[in-house]
Amino acid sequence: MENTVIPLSTYQKEFIDFLMETEVLTFGDFITKSGRKTPYFVNTGRFHHGSHISRLGHFYAAHIKKLGLSEVQTVFGPAYKGIPLCVTTAYSLYERYKIDIGFCFDRKEEKSHGDGGKYVGAPLRSGDSVLIIEDVITAGITLRATLKTLKEEALVDIRGVVIAVDRCERGETNLSAADEIEKELGISIHPLVTIHEIIEYLSQSNSSGFTLSEDSLERIQQYLSEHGA
Repeated sequence: MENTVIPLSTYQKEFIDFLMETEVLTFGDFITKSGRKTPYFVNTGRFHHGSHISRLGHFYAAHIKKLGLSEVQTVFGPAYKGIPLCVTTAYSLYERYKIDIGFCFDRKEEKSHGDGGKYVGAPLRSGDSVLIIEDVITAGITLRATLKTLKEEALVDIRGVVIAVDRCERGETNLSAADEIEKELGISIHPLVTIHEIIEYLSQSNSSGFTLSEDSLERIQQYLSEHGA
């Protein structure tokens, strides 16, 4: 994916407003798990209310519709964060667009009693078209494992991965983690917004009620020039 910023759709602007409103996206001085200092932080763990998950479903559904990916048979959410995401996305696709598709998620540990099995929700059949729903991609370890399992065990046709935000930071190479996965596995990653689109939107007059200061903008641009892909 390239870093070219194209005009945002209304729902994408509203999504950035939503990120700021819920403080999922914050600016300041932070340290990542890897020890890297960063001037911004994306914490999707702050999506923890019914209103949040309802609106998230709307944004994911709108993006999937725009991308022309709503013809898939199932949306799949990797445990654990992907579970509520796939459910709310499937619900919103039907509630807003009358597109009725299945949702499915995996268990961290396969269950041997009751309904058993590794997956919960719509049955995954060989050849089914599946769209994976995630929040963000960091190192991509969980996603790589999910893709491998779905392809080898369920034999499904994976049409892509939809994520909330692409931070566009380098992974193990000069590529971003998302681009590494695209190159390695041939699977398209579709972010609702990228960090470049967020910065562009927040650096000018917008409806979020927040505008980046020149100092913050300079720090972010410096950070992305050093660590961005």
